[in-house]
Amino acid sequence: MTAAAVTVAAAIPAGAHPQVTAGATTGLALTDARAENGPRAAYHLGARLDLLFLREKPRDMAIGPYVDVMTAAFDTFEGGGGIAWLVPTGATAFVFSGGAFGRTSRFGWEPGVAGTVFWGPRSYNFHSVYAVGVGLFAQGRYGLGDGKQADAIIGLQLDLEYLALPFVFAYEALAH
Repeated sequence: MTAAAVTVAAAIPAGAHPQVTAGATTGLALTDARAENGPRAAYHLGARLDLLFLREKPRDMAIGPYVDVMTAAFDTFEGGGGIAWLVPTGATAFVFSGGAFGRTSRFGWEPGVAGTVFWGPRSYNFHSVYAVGVGLFAQGRYGLGDGKQADAIIGLQLDLEYLALPFVFAYEALAH
């Protein structure tokens, strides 16, 4: 009993802070693979935000929730979320994620499930909760409704910070 009390009292608090990453996704979608008129190629555009916990340094794994929104050829609107697991591999990392989504299309609203694999540099920020990430991703989406959705998507996830930099530079140039 004394040993347990000493262990608890002497424990050093973990330094792990949540890390948030937000990115725009763009790429090629192969949609409607289960439909009679499919499959068809479509442009994918979306955004993704994740909040990862338990990471104290760049070589640590992390896990946490994500949310995303996307469209395929501007014919659909899909929003969802789930769990993401970051696995570092040296200078890059894999992020495996899975979850559920809702989709509106010509078939109305329908639910579905999605799985994604991301690969690329994923920073750890020692000074802030925001971490930069950019890389390639592959995603599978399976609809559970009458639309018979089955999509495969490949593309690029570009951190929103990179998209904001030209505006930050322009503001700083005009302000000084």
